[in-house]
Amino acid sequence: MSHSKLLSSIFFLFFFFTKFASSSLNNKCSKQQSEALLLFKHSLSSINYTTIELLAICDGLDSYYHPIMMSWTGTQVQIAVIGMELLVTAPPVTLSVLTFSNSLTHLKLSVCGLSGQVPPDITLLHKLVSLDLSFNSDLYHPSSKFSLQLRPRVFINMFRNFTHLEELLLDDVNISSVLPTSLNISSSLKILSLYNTRLQGNLPPYFFNLHFLDLDLGYNQFTGNIPLKISVNATHFTYLDLSSNKLNGTLPSWLFTSPSLEGLFLSDNMFCGKVPIESFSLPSLNSLYLDFNNFSGEWELDTLLSSLTNLESLALSYSGFSLTTKNSNHYVNPRFREIQLAACKLKVFPNSFRAMKQLEVLDISSNEIHGQIPHWAGEIGGNELNRLNLSHNSITGLPQFQWYGLNALYLDSNLIQEPFPPSICNMSNLMYLDMSNNRFGGWIPQCFGKITSSLIMIDLGNNSFQGTIPNIYGDCGAGRLTGLSLRGLILNGNQLEGEVPISWSKCQSLEVLDFGNNHLNGTFPGWLGDLPYLKVLVLKSNNFHGHVQPSATVHSPFPSLRVLDLSDNRFVGQLPAKYFQSFNSMKNVVKSNTTPKYLSVGPEKYSIVVTVKGVNQYFPQILVDYTIIDLSDNTFEGQIPNVIGGLNSLIVLNLSHNSLIGPIPHALGNLTEIESLDLSWNQLSGEIPQSLADIKTLEVLNLSQNLLVGHIPQGPQFTTFEGNSFGGNPRLCGTPLLKKCGEYSHEPQLESDEGFDEESGFTWEVVMLAYGCGIILGLVIGV
Repeated sequence: MSHSKLLSSIFFLFFFFTKFASSSLNNKCSKQQSEALLLFKHSLSSINYTTIELLAICDGLDSYYHPIMMSWTGTQVQIAVIGMELLVTAPPVTLSVLTFSNSLTHLKLSVCGLSGQVPPDITLLHKLVSLDLSFNSDLYHPSSKFSLQLRPRVFINMFRNFTHLEELLLDDVNISSVLPTSLNISSSLKILSLYNTRLQGNLPPYFFNLHFLDLDLGYNQFTGNIPLKISVNATHFTYLDLSSNKLNGTLPSWLFTSPSLEGLFLSDNMFCGKVPIESFSLPSLNSLYLDFNNFSGEWELDTLLSSLTNLESLALSYSGFSLTTKNSNHYVNPRFREIQLAACKLKVFPNSFRAMKQLEVLDISSNEIHGQIPHWAGEIGGNELNRLNLSHNSITGLPQFQWYGLNALYLDSNLIQEPFPPSICNMSNLMYLDMSNNRFGGWIPQCFGKITSSLIMIDLGNNSFQGTIPNIYGDCGAGRLTGLSLRGLILNGNQLEGEVPISWSKCQSLEVLDFGNNHLNGTFPGWLGDLPYLKVLVLKSNNFHGHVQPSATVHSPFPSLRVLDLSDNRFVGQLPAKYFQSFNSMKNVVKSNTTPKYLSVGPEKYSIVVTVKGVNQYFPQILVDYTIIDLSDNTFEGQIPNVIGGLNSLIVLNLSHNSLIGPIPHALGNLTEIESLDLSWNQLSGEIPQSLADIKTLEVLNLSQNLLVGHIPQGPQFTTFEGNSFGGNPRLCGTPLLKKCGEYSHEPQLESDEGFDEESGFTWEVVMLAYGCGIILGLVIGV
């Protein structure tokens, strides 16, 4: 069944049910109503769900049957469905029954996995008090095609027709429209949530002149600024979310005088100016998010934390504010649950954190904190602390960990020179661990292999770990369906040795595997090809040797691979043509035309170093459609297989510094997306195929130090390359080389250029001429 028909069928079930519910004006449930409820319940037998609540509640009735109400009193009906991936197999029906639904007051269809167009007839539900269609987009297909959509005209008609509406929640519904300059919104509306609805244009001022309690316009594309003046009676906000838009300007003073304001969310905008610290002394305020803005000014942290007596969440990361601290020990609100102060120029670890025994999130990354973290810091939050980020500072030592409830621990980019903290092995809830770019040393303990059943991402890269890679114990891929399985393992830039343990083949959910820049040895671990979701494999700069060939037990190796880097090893033999044939994720990749999407491991974007134009380039994030093959600096031999031309989505191909022979295949011209091609330092012969010159995306080309001959073909991109792209090929001629092609440049030429001296003019043509003259002279003398 199509998604739109699915949505229609679900609405039909509800409205068929409420048709009968509207017939009674008695305080008692009629026989018809009871039968309707039973019929409704039986109709749900074809619905599959994981978590679902069905409520039918009427005026004056406090108790209800769970999950389905069997009877009710009164005439007002409330229906709620909360679940995931609701599937209805009933046939599609007409929605004309909506005209009978004059009693429906509450309709909730949130988190049901619905998609398609919301039927226009929904605006006929004139008695609606609450409508909730939020969070129905498909997590696995986030494009608009698979999300719940609401036509702008239907959206506008909701405000016109729902005169009794008090709550409207359309979070994650795709509206994709510019709001009109005026909108007739009922004064009864108290809660309006339009989070991530793809609305755009100037922020409408009429939203701020109503009696809203909760207003959520976050994650849209609104521009402009918050109105400086609003109606005196409109300052009753309890919750205001304008985060992740494109708003600018200064914050109006009325924001700081709303007596009932509890949550203010202005993250990820372009607000600027100074904000007095006393502005946020509202006694009701418990959540304040000003992160990722362009504010200015300096605040004293202890004074700030002491003045916010009821605050539980504070986010000032990358806000532009500078924070100082006297590190005094005066009273600080101990009820804080979230502190985010990244990039606030903190120079010491604040003593004021010591009182925060209920802290769940602490982020003080990208500051100027140096030295040893105080020993008492291990007590912050106790078992409540689930996310700790100390990255990008100058920390040299850690306290004894007591955070056994942690879900995420980020210690990367510091100066920590310690062995692997053994207490990490006791963190059974840990999902994200990043200790990269430090000076950790010693062996990675074997207990590390026991916690992979809960970890999603491990990054121990760029340290000084020695010894071998620990074995895996248990099944680290058991949680694939829930997302709680190991997806990223990064151990690059250490001093690890030995072979890659085959026990890691248990991690069937792995997407990123980076063992580059170590001292690992052994043959190519072909069993990795059996990892169905592996997107990135980096084994560069190790001591691997032997042939690269598929395992006999793996039928379709590496079906999801997008990045393969085996450079700077001792691999030999033919290029792995059988692997190239199975790299389906490097073929016909459809590039996203919307917001760029980057390869990530959980919430973290994956970075990589790739050799482009002969130098290592650091990519802090990789587009999901960025495909790379780097087999350079090995001893591969034989010809370049034509099958590699079928990987038509390749962006980077580097086969340099090998022993490849034969011509450059014309099939490489099929790499129509390629941006960097390096075939230098091989023994390739023949002419450069014209098909390469026809590639319009090529930005970097290196064919130098080969045995190529003939005229360099001309094309739009080839005119941008300098001579060093073709140097070291003595019998190659034409622009951009200084050597011009003569009229005989395309005639068959000798295979070897030995003895050629361009400066002296000595060529084999002169030798043959002299040889011919010698024969004639000899014959004359003989006669």
